[in-house]
Amino acid sequence: MLKLQAMARKRLATTITVVIGIVTATIIVTLLLLLGYTFSLSKANEARTSTLKKDIGSQTDMEQKAATLQENLAAFASLQKSRLYVSEIFRNLGNVIPADVKITSFQISNDYLVTVSGTAPNYVAVSTFSRTLQDYNVNFKPQPDLERKPLFTDPIITSVSKSTDGTGTAGVTFSMTFKVDPSLFNKAIK
Repeated sequence: MLKLQAMARKRLATTITVVIGIVTATIIVTLLLLLGYTFSLSKANEARTSTLKKDIGSQTDMEQKAATLQENLAAFASLQKSRLYVSEIFRNLGNVIPADVKITSFQISNDYLVTVSGTAPNYVAVSTFSRTLQDYNVNFKPQPDLERKPLFTDPIITSVSKSTDGTGTAGVTFSMTFKVDPSLFNKAIK
C-alpha cells in the first residue's frame, strides 16, 4: 500500500513537474516570440523614422520657399493697398481722348503737369480734345468713385501743325499740356 501511495505521489509529482515544465516552456517561447516581434517592429519603425526624417529634410527647402513666398505675398498685398492711383489717370485719360485722335507721347512731371503729343485729322479734333479735358468728370462722364471736380485742368495747346502720313492723308500733329488733379495720385486703389 505504501508502495502504491509512493507511486501515486511520484506520478502526481511527475505530472505536476511536466505541467509546470510545459507551462514554463510555453511562457518562455511566447516571451521569445514577443521579444522577436518587438525587435522587428522596433527596426521597422526606425527605418520608417529614418525615411520620414529624410523626407522632412528634403522638404525643408520647399517649406522655406513657401514661407518666403507667403511673406512676399503679404508684402505685395500691403504694397498694393498703398499704391498710388496713377493707373486711374490712364483709364480716365483714355475716356477723354476722341476716337480720331492718336496720342504718341505722354509725360508727367513732378508738379503733375502732363505733356502729350499726337496726331489728329484736323484742328477741330484737337480743340475738341482740349475742351473735353476741361469738362471731364464735371459735365462729361462723371466717375462714380471720384469727387465731381475737374481731373484735368488748364489744357494749353502748345503747338499744332499740318502734316501728312506716308499714304498722303492730311492731318495735324499737336502738342498739349494740362494739369492733373494731385488728389488722383494720392487716392489708394480699392
